[in-house]
Amino acid sequence: MCDYGRLNYKYLEAEDRLLEPQIRSEGGLVPADWPTAIGQAALQLKQFAGSEIAIVASGRMTNEELWLTAQLVNSLGVKWVDIVPRRGHGDKILLSADRNPNTNGARLILGSSSAPGAKLMALAQAVRSGAIKALVILKENAMHLGLTTEELARLPTLILMNILRNPATEKSSVVLPACGFAGKRGSMVNRKGRLQRLNRATRTPGNARDDWEILRDLLQAIGGGDSLHSIEDVFRRMSETVPQFAGLSLSKIGDLGVHILEIDELPSTHPGDEQCIEQAIAVQAARRAVGRQVDQAKAHPGASSVRQVEPDTALRR
Repeated sequence: MCDYGRLNYKYLEAEDRLLEPQIRSEGGLVPADWPTAIGQAALQLKQFAGSEIAIVASGRMTNEELWLTAQLVNSLGVKWVDIVPRRGHGDKILLSADRNPNTNGARLILGSSSAPGAKLMALAQAVRSGAIKALVILKENAMHLGLTTEELARLPTLILMNILRNPATEKSSVVLPACGFAGKRGSMVNRKGRLQRLNRATRTPGNARDDWEILRDLLQAIGGGDSLHSIEDVFRRMSETVPQFAGLSLSKIGDLGVHILEIDELPSTHPGDEQCIEQAIAVQAARRAVGRQVDQAKAHPGASSVRQVEPDTALRR
């Protein structure tokens, strides 16, 4: 395991960890039980046409979670779907330049004709224009789309499933606290097309839940997802609908994994996708820079004031 993966775990015990579901009531977020939160999320989503809903998923989600996301997309008729791209320096040995561990699983299961991240800036613009009225963010920070908190607040519906609180959380209509990578079971497809199994190492804190259970319950509340009682059930259903998983189960993957995919088998992408992805990555970098400045200002109140980045220029170019 590379140092980046081995040492990147302390956020799992952060003070801003989300521990209970919340819904918006009388202008603010209030605690709710899971049936209420799931019911509210489903009710809000069913008010809109599929063309008015966007789902931003994550390349850090498991195949099972992405498959459930795809079922949500189909049930609601969603047209806007993408994942957030992550890139960094790679060493071509242990550390990949693609920092999303399951980009190939996302491409395979979501079946988009665009490369991951290519639609994000257009999606953000559709939020600004009001064309998108319901935004679902799964295990990502909505601020990394380049949207301001004011723009997010104007959304009639903003549903967040995540593990940490961020500035977008307070603008949401439903908050669904999820589990970190160390608490997951499931599978991913690595950059070489090898299917690998994940085993749970820790328990999810507070009243947070496994991501697949949240997505399964939301799917059922909308009108689908029956007979999915375990993560093995989800994999079985996935193996019946995604050819590359046919004949497999979580137990059959084993500790060494199974090669299931040649990269050229993935859906073809558009030649202009790379420019859109670079723009999305630049927006993320700008947002993270502002976030670090804010954190430093909180840690050192006597220091000089934080230099603000103007969203209408630096973040929208």
